[in-house]
Amino acid sequence: MHIAIVVTSWNPASIASATSKAESLGLQVIGPSAPIHNGISSILVCPDGLKEAGDKRAAFDIARRDFMEFLGSIRYEDGSSDLRWVVAEYPSSADDD
Repeated sequence: MHIAIVVTSWNPASIASATSKAESLGLQVIGPSAPIHNGISSILVCPDGLKEAGDKRAAFDIARRDFMEFLGSIRYEDGSSDLRWVVAEYPSSADDD
């Protein structure tokens, strides 16, 4: 199973913070994208491409979990955030459909 995370915001500082955190956890990041409308830009935290089992996969699972916890931890007092994110999981091959 591939697992990717897309993070979007209008706030360049928040996107930079998310990018820095993901990279510090050893995750590969593409972006941030150039802002299009309303200053919205995005990053992609890439899937690791590893098989389901193994120590390396477990380490990436932990890094993704830590990144998601980071995203949740930087909410404002009212629970809102200027970051929006989605986790996308999809088969690693046509045989996994």
